[in-house]
Amino acid sequence: MRRLPILPVALCAAIGLPAVTPAWADSPITIDGADHDTRRAILDLLPDRDDPESLFDAERIAEEAAARALAWLRSEGYYGATVTPETTENPPAARLVIELGTRFTFEAPQVTYDSAPPNAVASQAADEAIATVRVRDPARAAAVLQAEGAALSALQSNGYADAAALDRRVVVDHATAQVATQFRFNAGTLARLGGVRAEPNTVLRQGFMDDLQNWRTGDVYSPQALARLRRDLTGTGAVSLASTSLAPPDENGLRDVIVTIEAAKRNAYELGVSYSTTEGAGVQAEWTRRNLTGRADSLSVGATLAEMQQGLHASLTRPHAAGLGHAITFGASADREQLEAYSRQGIALFGSVDASTRLRTATSYGVRLSADEYDDLVGTVRDAVVLSGFGDWRHDTTQFTLDPRDGSITELRVEPSVSTGDETLGFVRATAESRIYETLGSRDRLTLAARGRVGWLEAIAGDPDDVPPDRRFYAGGGGSVRGYEYNSIYPKDRDLLGLTPGGQGQLEGSFEARWRVNESWGAAAFVDAGTAFDNWEEATDLSWGVGFGARYNLGFAPLRVDIAFPLDEDERTGDFALYISLGQAF
Repeated sequence: MRRLPILPVALCAAIGLPAVTPAWADSPITIDGADHDTRRAILDLLPDRDDPESLFDAERIAEEAAARALAWLRSEGYYGATVTPETTENPPAARLVIELGTRFTFEAPQVTYDSAPPNAVASQAADEAIATVRVRDPARAAAVLQAEGAALSALQSNGYADAAALDRRVVVDHATAQVATQFRFNAGTLARLGGVRAEPNTVLRQGFMDDLQNWRTGDVYSPQALARLRRDLTGTGAVSLASTSLAPPDENGLRDVIVTIEAAKRNAYELGVSYSTTEGAGVQAEWTRRNLTGRADSLSVGATLAEMQQGLHASLTRPHAAGLGHAITFGASADREQLEAYSRQGIALFGSVDASTRLRTATSYGVRLSADEYDDLVGTVRDAVVLSGFGDWRHDTTQFTLDPRDGSITELRVEPSVSTGDETLGFVRATAESRIYETLGSRDRLTLAARGRVGWLEAIAGDPDDVPPDRRFYAGGGGSVRGYEYNSIYPKDRDLLGLTPGGQGQLEGSFEARWRVNESWGAAAFVDAGTAFDNWEEATDLSWGVGFGARYNLGFAPLRVDIAFPLDEDERTGDFALYISLGQAF
């Protein structure tokens, strides 16, 4: 029985290779004596080399390749393999002759602890991780490394924060063609969490740090709890960097969590632009003052200047003030809309509890008081003061907000409202929307995306025709049915009857195929359909739009350029529409 050196922590480091070797490397080496897959794997390991110009060059290239090939074969379980470098002088050439021999397999692995063993739960979790090194499986080095990492993670996830992997022993028996692996760990002691504090302590108030604690004092250490703490803190925007460590145990055996933070810049500026032939050009600008009172809160003041909409808004947001992942926002706005159906100018005060977009399933709610005047409008509503609330439930399994590629989003929203002014009534506005994304193919280049949305408003007291026009439903525009004017699709016979514009219901759907040509460029083709209606019999009378577009990856979001063609001659206002903005259409 012969003992081999302990396997390295990283196989690449052991055989002197960089962590990533280009698959397109062009080597002059030829290989004999192995199957196609083995030859291909070895060639991918070899660096790019020019053809040898002399026998000396050929010998040097062959010897280097042989050393790399032998190290890789052993890492794959071929401990008896031989790799013979051969060269010729005329012409200068290099080749490897490989004899694989028997592929060695694993014996049952063993786990030992150099300190007191962990409790039964942690020990079982570590054993289950090690069990992935299965008896009679090929003795691959990667399997050993993965099992060791998984076992260490299992110990830490079950409360052993200081657990560490020690030097493992790997014994290769050439007589039986088997490999015996002994994993060694130092589990340390079970850690229980105390409070949380930030360093330096001059950036955030201790009361705010206490609010971020997502465990009860005395709970067993959990790396997931600390990961959420870091995520909740960096998500506020008040800090740019947060790392966690455990303090030594106190007299009660509890270990405080120390968060080392780096404050973000106090002032942030944002500028956005968009353009479409149906909605015109638009500019959005916002200034944010971060960490206003030491609770990671932010004051934002913004302005919108576009052909159809102009406005100002200011808001104060206090993250995690309504519980972890739920921010409280207070604000005010003044804006003006100039649409085909009506013009509106008004002011509003609002307050809400907003769930973080990081949460898979979340509920938001709030209240809004607005006062509006309407011009260029048929119907009886010229002035309206509306007090409305909202409740929003959202389930999101996607990963990237501006460019989702897999998963789904489902959102339900209900808005009970009371309106007074020219007309007094109570009504409820409800919408439901679902989006689904699926990326296909081995190279993840094609994403299919689909969206459906339905809405309805019901008068609880009064006439639904007296609902203010901006609370009724419309279709058309860049976020709805592309190719048509913004909010231009609704029952036009209401204008002839002297009724407030807009529909009592809404139905929309979209399908889009997105193809990534390379890391920077992509293309898309889409079909949109939608309508706004007053009774469900009209819901099937859809306006359709089709089109195609280009995408350019800016790193944080795609730049979207779409050309859409309206197919409904009754609603058409142009032969096509152009849209330019950030992020996918949905």
